[in-house]
Amino acid sequence: GGEPAAGIPATPAATQRAAAPTEPPPSAAPTEALPAKPPAATRAGSDYVLLLPREAAVPAGWAMNPAPAFETRRPQPGDTYRFACQDLTARSVGIATVGYRSLEGLPSIHIEYVIYPTAEAAAAALADMRQAVDDCAEFDIGAGEGATSAAFSPLDFPAYGDAGFAAALRTDSPITGALLTHMVKVRQGHTVIGINHANYDGQEPPDAALTESLVALAVGNLRDGPVAPGE
Repeated sequence: GGEPAAGIPATPAATQRAAAPTEPPPSAAPTEALPAKPPAATRAGSDYVLLLPREAAVPAGWAMNPAPAFETRRPQPGDTYRFACQDLTARSVGIATVGYRSLEGLPSIHIEYVIYPTAEAAAAALADMRQAVDDCAEFDIGAGEGATSAAFSPLDFPAYGDAGFAAALRTDSPITGALLTHMVKVRQGHTVIGINHANYDGQEPPDAALTESLVALAVGNLRDGPVAPGE
């Protein structure tokens, strides 16, 4: 999550997340009076964070990085976010994230639950992302000498949740080199699960069985999860 990087992130995992971007928070989100508890302890956020896959779901020897986090979003009319080569309508009202990586740095996995006010809004957002993948076969992240070149290709993935799609994303930058990321998006009700599983291109591809097990776990965790917040 977060605003897409203007330049090139410093780590392969950061490049991976920027290359397969998610809805950033609106840049002019209004501020509110601080609640009695810190924002991380708000019920809505903690409900989703507690449903993220934990260390037992990844191989032994992998580390949690970054730690679980939740961010509230307040999209305004006309707000957009960058996804691949397109500016898409911002609809999400929150995002829960966690990352895991091998001790060598890669492979790495970024997991997110992007929360929408309704299942219909989530379905519209998923359709937008799927169309962008179809339209953006090749694109650049950033500009100038430090730009990352990116290209999508088809990726077979079994059906989970209410709807979804998958794509293989190859990125190449002067800093991180060439990476291969398996990107999976699955809608479960009003939440779109996103999993980006990356490794160096030319090495073993991301473990498809691990990716699928994490998607299955996330879908199961959210099946009886929090109700849609509503518009």
